[in-house]
Amino acid sequence: MPDVQFMENQIQFQKYPFQASSIYPNGSVASEDIFEILITRCPPEVRLKSGEVLFVSAVHKESLQMFAKSNKIPIVSRIDTWSFICEEFLDTEFSDEDKEKVYQLLENEGLDRNFVSETRQILYIPMMAYNSIMWDWAHLGLYDVLTAISGQFPYGEQVKFTEEAFHDFYWKAMNLAMRERNR
Repeated sequence: MPDVQFMENQIQFQKYPFQASSIYPNGSVASEDIFEILITRCPPEVRLKSGEVLFVSAVHKESLQMFAKSNKIPIVSRIDTWSFICEEFLDTEFSDEDKEKVYQLLENEGLDRNFVSETRQILYIPMMAYNSIMWDWAHLGLYDVLTAISGQFPYGEQVKFTEEAFHDFYWKAMNLAMRERNR
């Protein structure tokens, strides 16, 4: 997780892990450039008007919430599309009925089965390698996907995307995340 400092009207990030990001490796975001904050996400998300999602460690949740309130930034809850796409990679077994419900939910979000299946296929090797280390059985989301495909976990170098492929996927993933509907 990046180091974060909250100033009066900006958030400063240090050691941000994702090369494709507008703030990599160090940068700041002014409050007026923030569209909304998803405080309940794992990890919490700062969504920019430019269409990028930035991540803040959950240890800063209170500070992020105070920053949002003092700068009148909406705190919202949205359907976590990426967690549903990643459900297949959890260390959990799901029934065919459960899998069908997830496909239907994603279809309601505008993602057809072919897109979901292709995305899962693209992510299969890095996500399985990542979760073989993490053993997560409850939640994997966009942050986990980006960590996996950038190879930022033990033995991740062997499964990471090329720099160009990561950059391309990063911005497609941001676009998808920004389309999520309110809960």
